Amino acid sequence: MKHSLRLPNRKELALVIGTSLAALLAAWWLYTWLALANLSLIFLTAVLACAVLASSYAAFMSALVNFVIFNVGFTEPYLSLAVYEREQLVTLLFFLLVALVVSKIAGDSRERMLALNASRLAEEQERLRSALLASVSHDLRTPLASIIGSASSLRALDAQLTPKDRYELLDGILNESERLNRYIQNLLDMTRLGHGELAIERDWISVDDLVASARKRLAGSLAGVTVHQAWDSELPLLYVHPALIEQALVNVLENAARFSPPGGHITIAAATNTDATLLTLTVTDQGPGIAPALREQVFEMFFTGNEGDRSPHGTGLGLAICRGMLGAHGGTVRAMAGPSDTGTQIIMTLPLTPPQREPRHAS
Repeated sequence: MKHSLRLPNRKELALVIGTSLAALLAAWWLYTWLALANLSLIFLTAVLACAVLASSYAAFMSALVNFVIFNVGFTEPYLSLAVYEREQLVTLLFFLLVALVVSKIAGDSRERMLALNASRLAEEQERLRSALLASVSHDLRTPLASIIGSASSLRALDAQLTPKDRYELLDGILNESERLNRYIQNLLDMTRLGHGELAIERDWISVDDLVASARKRLAGSLAGVTVHQAWDSELPLLYVHPALIEQALVNVLENAARFSPPGGHITIAAATNTDATLLTLTVTDQGPGIAPALREQVFEMFFTGNEGDRSPHGTGLGLAICRGMLGAHGGTVRAMAGPSDTGTQIIMTLPLTPPQREPRHAS
């Protein structure tokens, strides 16, 4: 067997010592009930555990350590490496041989498994990267094309344009630029969520300020619908990262506006539960709705179902980011049918009492 000569790391050393002591205690307890050959299986189990949990090198060390323990503690003369009986010597030699073979095979199998998992992870990351590029290409090109077209018209036809025409072209450039900015922000936020780099810098903010800021950012998208706000003026303040919760609300409102019919209504409602520990924000639209089977899938990355409240041309990131941002605050989000099974309700919850420790977030 070939093993690299190196010092064991802390994990390997702790695992070898821990499994060897556990095997020793188990063997002592079963010494009067089992034959010597059967006791060797207990120490062999410790070697196998090191191979599976650490590495073939740790299993190799475990095989040598358990060979010494087995010899010194369970063969005559005790507390000595000498062996008087031939049968015991054969048992010891077979144990050492099997332990070394097992450590090699199990360790190599673990390493191959880790390599396979790493390969599968790399393939999955590449698949997600390709899906991301494919899914966002349309949404990035569309506003860019509109911006380029409007800017070209302003430059080439400036003398023929009326003030109203110029205003409409500039307004289109502004709206498409803001739309493009939201797409890019979503991509950046999803990257930060995926790498666990989303810092939660909390501050106190009112629901009114959050909604007003979100509506201002979406002024162009919400121009064709009527937005109704419904909540008690005495709502408590939220202790959140304002920009993140605002972005979550923007994503939900933009989705609602995209699928609302021209002149449709969007309702934003807010309320607290009976003991004032939870705030619920509900956005209701009059769109085609989401099929019950898809109401959980719409919060997955890159899910762009071609029916209901998801566009076949969408990036599939908006609601996934919303769930990640709310989850980072200890909140939740879910989709339900609107009143009388018309449209969709996106129900977001946030705790009103600041947590003692920030919840972990990632994926």
